[in-house]
Amino acid sequence: MGNYQTIKDLVIDSYVSLGCMPTYESLTEKVRMYFPLSKWQKSHYSWYKSQINTGKISISEGLGEVNGYSEMEVEEVVSDSIEFQISLEKDLQNYLAQRVYEIENGLSIIEGGVEYVSEAGRIDLLAKDSQGFIVVIELKAGKAKDAALGQILGYIGCLSENYEQVRGILVASDFDARVIFAAKNLPNVKLVKYELKFNLHELK
Repeated sequence: MGNYQTIKDLVIDSYVSLGCMPTYESLTEKVRMYFPLSKWQKSHYSWYKSQINTGKISISEGLGEVNGYSEMEVEEVVSDSIEFQISLEKDLQNYLAQRVYEIENGLSIIEGGVEYVSEAGRIDLLAKDSQGFIVVIELKAGKAKDAALGQILGYIGCLSENYEQVRGILVASDFDARVIFAAKNLPNVKLVKYELKFNLHELK
């Protein structure tokens, strides 16, 4: 096509050209070229991919609205979703920093262990277990995917250079099947599932 009025048009055209969803990298390159002011990121790619896979965006459709959202609203929808996820992770972090023993009996946060800065990146929570061994705790709002497992293994590898024994606990509301299978062969990684519970109290 070449001249795109919306990112949706670009996504559909790229899909039709390949016969499948293009990779994040190749699509991102096009978005940056045609829409340099866009806030495009991986979450937008995932959103469009999901909309196409579920048929909510038809690759044969014309211009107009996407699943009830105008093109200009799509970015707001995705951005709101990102902000909600960040907020939820932050609330989860604050809660568990005060109650880390709920993850595993005997855990305690080390000094400076909230948003601990390592060479591999910021660790959500860094704790010690009842035996005094270091425990890396990575928190995910929602489902933990492959990247989350790679992330915590990176932290463990980094800290293992300075500590004798390091293990990790990945906390999420759910886990991809591949993460569960992989963790079975990783004795130094444990998966912990959290559940949100709402208590409603009538005030009047």
